[in-house]
Amino acid sequence: MALFNEYLHFLIDVVLVSGFGWVFFLVALVYMIFWLRRDRLRNEYADTTPFICLEVRVDELSEKSPLAMEQVFAAMHAMHQNFTWGEDANGKVVLSWACEMVSFGGKVNYFFRLPTRFRSLLESAVFAQYSKAEVSETEDYLRNIPHYYDPETADFDFWGTQWLKKKDNAYPIRSYIQTQSFEHSAQETFVDPLSNVIEVMSNLQPHELMVYQLVLKPVNDDWKKHTKHLTDKLKGVPAKHDNGLFMKIVYFIPDLLAEVLVTHILGVEKGEEGYKSAAPEPPTQMLHKSDVEKMVISAIENAIGKVSYDVRIRTLYLAPKGKLNKAVRIPEIVGAFRNFDDVNLNGIKPDIAHSWTEGPTYKFSERFERPYMEMAKLTRQRHFLHNFLPRSSWRGVGKVIMNTEELATIFHFPQVPHARVSQVARVQAVKAAPPVDLPIG
Repeated sequence: MALFNEYLHFLIDVVLVSGFGWVFFLVALVYMIFWLRRDRLRNEYADTTPFICLEVRVDELSEKSPLAMEQVFAAMHAMHQNFTWGEDANGKVVLSWACEMVSFGGKVNYFFRLPTRFRSLLESAVFAQYSKAEVSETEDYLRNIPHYYDPETADFDFWGTQWLKKKDNAYPIRSYIQTQSFEHSAQETFVDPLSNVIEVMSNLQPHELMVYQLVLKPVNDDWKKHTKHLTDKLKGVPAKHDNGLFMKIVYFIPDLLAEVLVTHILGVEKGEEGYKSAAPEPPTQMLHKSDVEKMVISAIENAIGKVSYDVRIRTLYLAPKGKLNKAVRIPEIVGAFRNFDDVNLNGIKPDIAHSWTEGPTYKFSERFERPYMEMAKLTRQRHFLHNFLPRSSWRGVGKVIMNTEELATIFHFPQVPHARVSQVARVQAVKAAPPVDLPIG
């Protein structure tokens, strides 16, 4: 160990002290300039892309399960693009789109905001699952809310938060497919996991507004490598460490010396998988896992079998100044999201530490900390609107990754027979005269 430390100090002295240290500072400066330029070009690319807001209404007799919405999310994943290095350097970026449930005084509507060139993609995906749906272009209903919030001059109050997963993204939330969780044991009908959210939004007063927003950006499968490491850890498989380029350079000479020692002195040949170890492979630990542990591993492995999105989940509750009923509405919406929790897998929680607009609570003395608490609350409120109104896909603390099954669980059109949907905007039924040969009398 002492020999290795001396070797490492020698490398540092050669690289940094011998007069070439300025190279590292130059490389860091060039990288910083490149990163700032790329970030500016990405913002310009997103700002110059035309977006469209669409309202979707489904047939009032539709009994489609969330599986239909899962197919819509799967089709919309075609928005993902793989860019070359040059395109990435010039600001090309995968664009996001937003799905929103909006309650105007208890009347629930479904809106989708996406790049204009992907309108036909969304319409095809929706009509394939909801043949009698209506898709119409509409103005952005958030356009009249100011981006800069000043509590002294604003004529409204609001509460908002971003939602995060309770555990690692690899753990899926409680999904609609888990019939043992969402299906009542005494009946055969499907219990809609989103019905509580719809119920809360349907009970709003005429002066209240509530928006449930999902901002989605399709991602590739790179994040699933971490999931593979996690499942191996849960199974008890020994971890395999892959050294980076720097550590490979550092370990090059020690590895070379070790290879000479083992090959030429001890006479052990190196095979394709390295030097053979005399120790036997440890037995698998899956035989000793409980049923719950096996279920968790199986759920994680099944979850990575579907395409995924980088998701920003936000909720906004707004009312005229003096009429914001936070004492009732906040517990209702937080309780509604508990439907997606599974204590063995994952769940959804509000981001109280960063985006919860009520601000932090005092830690020692409310009297002395009140100025700080008020300033922190105003900062959070302004940041939240700054992220919410433009449907930002990258602002906000915490990244949430969800597959299409999880997304369909937390956002879909309700099933008519099994949820209160009288306040959901729907396609009107077609009226026609009765047949002349109707057997009456």
